Amino acid sequence: MQPLLTLLQINDSMFPIGSFTHSYGLESYVSQGIVHNTPTAKVYANNMLRHSIYYNDAAFLQKAWALLEAKKSVREFQKLDEMITALKAPAEIRDASKKLAVRFLKLTQELHPVKRCSNYLSKIQEGKLHGHYAVAFAMYAHASGITLKDALLAFYYNTLNGIVTNCAKLVPIGQGDAQKILFDLQATIKQLVDEQENMEEEMVGLCCIGQEIRCMQHEKQYSRLYIS
Repeated sequence: MQPLLTLLQINDSMFPIGSFTHSYGLESYVSQGIVHNTPTAKVYANNMLRHSIYYNDAAFLQKAWALLEAKKSVREFQKLDEMITALKAPAEIRDASKKLAVRFLKLTQELHPVKRCSNYLSKIQEGKLHGHYAVAFAMYAHASGITLKDALLAFYYNTLNGIVTNCAKLVPIGQGDAQKILFDLQATIKQLVDEQENMEEEMVGLCCIGQEIRCMQHEKQYSRLYIS
């Protein structure tokens, strides 16, 4: 495998794992008029990166990577999976993480089987583990010879790309404005990746209360275009 090409493929917005069906609370923000134009969309995207992804999925990816580097036992991955499940309070977000993980693992195993990924998928399907996308992504990227820094940069970028794509559909904002948000927040992504490994343990999983409330509200929203 070519690490860069593999990373580009598994991180592509067209990689069919169903991420386009999730807004992660954005639909509630738009419905309530909180995110309603390009400036508010940019603020929302920036806040999601800094106050949600940084402390949660990106941190979970890094923790999984550390376990892989240290060749830790299956039990350690089970503990990480259980911790992530407990930290993802909104049901929609918890289920989204599982669905993306299962689809990602199934597809990547068709492309190039990785034993640890196969085992993780089996444990999820057997109900022994919940399953989380950040862990699955870390496992496959690590096995593909991708560096941690590149994996994190790609993970953040793909998350941001999903946010601005959803903003373009929901707010809506123009495609040019969406691309400008992506470009302008590159520096934010680099900063967060550079700081990721120095995060204190007790900060992992820090709750982004605004997003979690909107995700919970989304469960009972009258009309919905997205699963979450």
